[in-house]
Amino acid sequence: MKKLLISFFAVALSVGGFAQQFNLGKVSFATDTVWTISGNGITQIWSDAVTTTGCNKTDFNGGNRNNKVFNIDCRSNPGQKGDLFSWRAVSELRNELCPYPWRVPTVQDFIDLDIALGGTGNGQNNFTWTDLGYQDNAHAIKYVNFWGGIFGGKCYSNGVNNYKGYWAFYWSQSESTVVLTESFVYNVCGFALVFARADNEDGYTNPQEGTNSGKDSGYSLRCVRDN
Repeated sequence: MKKLLISFFAVALSVGGFAQQFNLGKVSFATDTVWTISGNGITQIWSDAVTTTGCNKTDFNGGNRNNKVFNIDCRSNPGQKGDLFSWRAVSELRNELCPYPWRVPTVQDFIDLDIALGGTGNGQNNFTWTDLGYQDNAHAIKYVNFWGGIFGGKCYSNGVNNYKGYWAFYWSQSESTVVLTESFVYNVCGFALVFARADNEDGYTNPQEGTNSGKDSGYSLRCVRDN
């Protein structure tokens, strides 16, 4: 299936007097498939995962959450749909990565998606045990079957790629202000949609994961638009 070309972007951002140059290159979706999700009075339209020619690399420096220093960066995710982006890239380059009428989802968009798929909008661990062993969480697998989600994994702040085939991580543009510890406090996490296979963390799903999703990590991105 052909890729949907969006545009070409080179951006320079100034933060605290320091300008970070970042060349996104050509921005596109992994495929031109769209998913219309309707349920419980909610209708949304979702794109496939975002990819850019500027992310065609394996190095990545998302920053350091302990020092609250975060960078705009991305890297490829070989064998998976789309690329992996730092939270700051998704937050500050949202209009380039998801041009109108598309937009980078908010945490409320993910909560609505979960409810439209028959969930509660909150995190849950549900699995089924049969004679064959663990079966996929009936709710988590809806993200795969109806939303087109994949267990594409993530990357750490240093670019190390992990969790492929077991976990899915998708950024929102919303910032989490969860207090983690006395020395590891505000504004180090973004909200994300996270779900896992049943044989890994019992099929965990959370459309508003804001405690462990450090801004220096690399997650996938999909765009949303209203019906």
